[in-house]
Amino acid sequence: MGMRSYCMNFLQADQGEGKHTYLGVPILTTHAKHYEYLIDKVTAKLHPWKARMLSPAAKVVLLKSVIEPLVMYSMGAGNIPDSVLQTINTKMRSFFWNSRESNKMRMVAWEKITCPKSCGGLGLRDVRLLNQATTLKTLWKLASKDHEGTLWVQVLKAKYLARSPLWLAIKPSSCSKLWGAVLQARDVLRPHIKWILGNGNKCSLIGEPWHDFWLQFQNQTRGGLSMCLSDVVDTRSGQWNTNKLVQTLGFHAALYLVCVFQQPPLKPNSQDRLIFTPSTSGNFSFKGACKMLQAALPQGAVTTDVWKKVWKCTGILPRIQMFLWKLLNDAIPVKASIARRMRTQPPPCEVCGLDVDGAMHVLFLCIKAKQCWLASGLGLRVDSLPPDIIQAVMFIFQQLDSEQLVLFANIIWSIWKARCKEVYEGKKMVVRQILRDAGLLNNLTKSFYQVSVIRRGSLPTAPSPPIQLLLDTGKHCKMDGSFKEGSRAGWAYTLYENNVLIQYGLGTGDATSPLHAELLALNNTIQAALSQGWQEATLYTDCEVLQKC
Repeated sequence: MGMRSYCMNFLQADQGEGKHTYLGVPILTTHAKHYEYLIDKVTAKLHPWKARMLSPAAKVVLLKSVIEPLVMYSMGAGNIPDSVLQTINTKMRSFFWNSRESNKMRMVAWEKITCPKSCGGLGLRDVRLLNQATTLKTLWKLASKDHEGTLWVQVLKAKYLARSPLWLAIKPSSCSKLWGAVLQARDVLRPHIKWILGNGNKCSLIGEPWHDFWLQFQNQTRGGLSMCLSDVVDTRSGQWNTNKLVQTLGFHAALYLVCVFQQPPLKPNSQDRLIFTPSTSGNFSFKGACKMLQAALPQGAVTTDVWKKVWKCTGILPRIQMFLWKLLNDAIPVKASIARRMRTQPPPCEVCGLDVDGAMHVLFLCIKAKQCWLASGLGLRVDSLPPDIIQAVMFIFQQLDSEQLVLFANIIWSIWKARCKEVYEGKKMVVRQILRDAGLLNNLTKSFYQVSVIRRGSLPTAPSPPIQLLLDTGKHCKMDGSFKEGSRAGWAYTLYENNVLIQYGLGTGDATSPLHAELLALNNTIQAALSQGWQEATLYTDCEVLQKC
């Protein structure tokens, strides 16, 4: 009589057929066809009309808060087949890149998108990585020995670990896919765990990786696979029991162990504990396991500090954060970038016709973009920026403070939107309108932040007073000058009244020094203010000499 027949007779149960589910999740199966329900659920959540109506930032929220928990719930009963996970990944990727018009060109690899935000991704998680983290969780429960009394642990140990410990078990010729995945995950988890030794009653002398040279014992051992550390320590003296060590490990391995640990590394008043090193508490966490697996992914060229400024700078709208993320991943759909991917000749700029239509030219070096940055008051010297767009934006992020970064983000977003309208709708770029739009975005984000802070129960901190040459009456003049060898100078100014742009100007002239150029900017700014009928105004300048006047 076979084992199955014996169990059926003993339990008075019939043989089951077909798919079995528990709490809506299939069990005792690894066939992909039994997980079609999961693909159908994901498809229903990621309907195409949602992709057309949601912004990229909203799509990320939907994928993280709905799809990932849905898949993780099904992983609780066992490993999901790779073909099913790949199908779900494909649907998530298609949903993210779909737009109102049609399917967009996928400018960033899915492997990059599923990296942490600090590494240049969007914080989404590849479902295959979630599946691997679930397997690590199962392995941890077996290795930590904190679930010895549970039925599932007893069944696995009786079936697969009757003759060898977990860390030395060899994959049998026929075993479940879950057990095969658990054994395969040992090499992933082992570098990230550590035994904190106590009385030595839980940690095995040979069967646990409790020291760095643990694997050296495996070929020299003479048995005692179930022997704990406390079994080879003399209880009265607290020293090694050398006779038992030699009997268990052999002479050379025992001598090596005694030379390394002259005293047994035990603490009689505490228990042995297995800790998970990526976690600060030492306990295994699913989030920590995902971060550990993601740490092995390739890193981008952008530093972590820059990414923190993108995502954590208060005042940058989510859609502008997504634009900056694309910009730092060289994924802005300018024609030069598209031509590079299509392996065709890049066309010239459609606004000025002077250079290739690349991201650096479109956002900084085109004539209209230059005028915007010159009149912005940020003091950016766009001609001195690195030629690579990623390096240029990184350089700017390192130079500006948080308040200036918000203004920079709003201006570069307004330049991009205005350029798209000129190229695709025929609406000419107007510098004054671009700066006005950026100013409105700046005021909107400031107001929203102040309201959100008040709702949390604390008042917003008053901003530091600006550097001013005259009394602040709500009328602000921002100016800047630049000097080029050869006695040429450029200047620009903007006039604001109650945070509304009312006039701007720029021009060139002759100068003998950088200070002379700044004085030209000051003179033209004052003349413009007087033409508006202003008698008092606040002047903003980055020239230290003028600030001290």
